Amino acid sequence: MPPAKDWPIIRVHKERLAFLQHVVEQTIRDITALRTDQTALRKELMSCIASEQERIEKKAWRVDASGDPNFWLAVIEELEVGKVDLAVIIRKIAMHYAQEMAAEFSRWHYYLAQGAASYVLNRLLNPIRPSWPRTLSQLRIKLQEKIHIIGAVKTLRQLAHQGTIVMVPTHTSHFDSVLMWWVIHTLGLPPYIYGAGINLFNCPFFAYFMRKLGAYKIDRRRKNIVYLSTLKAYSTLAFQYGCHSLFYPGGMRSRSGSLETALKLGLLGTVVEAQHINYQLYGPAAPRLFVVPVILSYHFVLEAPSLIEDYLKKQGLQRNASRPDIHAIPSKLFKFICKLATISSSMVVSIGRPLDVLGNEVDEAGQSYDEQGASINTYSYFCNNGDNIPASQGFKEVTRKLCQATVQSFYKYNCVLSSHLVAFIAFALMRQEHANLDLRLFFELPTYEFLIPYGILERTFIQVRKVLLKLYTSERIKIAEHLQRGSIAEMIIHGIANLGVYHVRKPLLRNKAGDIITQDLHTLFYYHNRLVGYGFEKCIEQIGGSNRCR
Repeated sequence: MPPAKDWPIIRVHKERLAFLQHVVEQTIRDITALRTDQTALRKELMSCIASEQERIEKKAWRVDASGDPNFWLAVIEELEVGKVDLAVIIRKIAMHYAQEMAAEFSRWHYYLAQGAASYVLNRLLNPIRPSWPRTLSQLRIKLQEKIHIIGAVKTLRQLAHQGTIVMVPTHTSHFDSVLMWWVIHTLGLPPYIYGAGINLFNCPFFAYFMRKLGAYKIDRRRKNIVYLSTLKAYSTLAFQYGCHSLFYPGGMRSRSGSLETALKLGLLGTVVEAQHINYQLYGPAAPRLFVVPVILSYHFVLEAPSLIEDYLKKQGLQRNASRPDIHAIPSKLFKFICKLATISSSMVVSIGRPLDVLGNEVDEAGQSYDEQGASINTYSYFCNNGDNIPASQGFKEVTRKLCQATVQSFYKYNCVLSSHLVAFIAFALMRQEHANLDLRLFFELPTYEFLIPYGILERTFIQVRKVLLKLYTSERIKIAEHLQRGSIAEMIIHGIANLGVYHVRKPLLRNKAGDIITQDLHTLFYYHNRLVGYGFEKCIEQIGGSNRCR
């Protein structure tokens, strides 16, 4: 890791006012280039103010600035008078947004947060033992036994010295950010800036630390042109300053439990634009930006029950009201704490091959290669004799290609755990037994309707694992070590024991006869969805007829 004085995030913090002024000026240029008709622009600004007033009245949050109402009243007065230049009004609004979203950074808080993250992770993944790790270095050693970082780690470290890294992890849990902070520090990388939903700042404790650790606020309630342009300018300029960055391209946490397939074009588009600007400013030797897909694999997701309820409700598959959050019920909370103190689990962080902004994989030297293995010159793509890329191609098409490559990487470098595989197979067998029902009626069945004889589960597990191993051999997926060796029975036991380990109602368990049952079909569906998209469903259908659960 470079000395702290050389961290780009330190520079942005020290030059905060100048940085924000650059953001505002870029925002004005972007908007005036898009909206040349002054009358149309004035209407759009009025619409912006109206949406802000509606937000204040109907969707106000604790984190919102206390002076918001007065600010917007003053702006609407200036706009109605009609004597103030529209660029001046845009500058005022953009600065208001930029100051609200701007990140800070404190080295002291950074080191404190690293220690806190290590402690929290250790408590979550290791049971109480007579001998606890006493120092931070002992904690890190202990955690490395539980958090397995695999994949293109060496390439990532090399490229961090050559250009700007943009990490794009899958987003499953609020816990992801704690894990990613620990991973970044463990890999010896400098601190990253990252975009965080403004709703997370409603909690004063977390808000205090996030403000000090480089988190810039993203308010998804705001969809107006000035806010989106300001956010885009903020991200683009941070890349130009050389700040390594982390954001979740899927936006919110995956409600269904599946890998993200529909990524947000906005922030990924700023990566493309920043690379283009760098080439315009510095030519072929310009600093490069590298997108690094990161796939987080958990045996358990604490929020899984509530996330899947949200998903089912939106899909029209759940008629009843959502179940209360178990962490709000004192007796359930006590059980959760007991489990937190006595159960051990593990996680896998899979680092995908870095990509350039065109979606091509990159080697340790920063050289890009297409799917056929031919080297690619990204500068020649963006700039031909000093001219910009053709308008017909545009940034949107390039960004779509980058999104597609990122999604492909999510699937290619996804690491399958025993819990993922046993959950997928068990749910598929249960669904197969009631194939005559549509999904909504299927989910309304009582849990006692679902029972899988252990022998059927084991036979199906063997067949699906064979398909999985073929995908692994052809480098289309990753597999955890515990699925590569040992007996099938051990793999199944390991998967059931770790699946949703902290949930009060178990997604899977064995009854006294040794057969497989569920206490929570919805949560089992959540974990099943992790392996959707690989074609394992067809494998189970082919096994089909002989595998009737009853």
